[in-house]
Amino acid sequence: MHFKLIIALVDDRHTDDCLKAARKAGATGCTRVSQARGEGVDQSKSFFGLNLQAQRDILFFLVEEHLCRPILET
Repeated sequence: MHFKLIIALVDDRHTDDCLKAARKAGATGCTRVSQARGEGVDQSKSFFGLNLQAQRDILFFLVEEHLCRPILET
């Protein structure tokens, strides 16, 4: 049996919808990392020391290989 890892970066207000859609397409579980922020080459903008970058959730789906495409398309 072969598995694939799907990593989804989702705006936190769409996380529940993404989880429901993935379960409907065949995903059996998910690991969720809440309030993640990334940083690129350029520094993120700030306003009086407050970061203006939106926080996201990272979703990790470990799925069987034959379920990967339907979950991604959903």
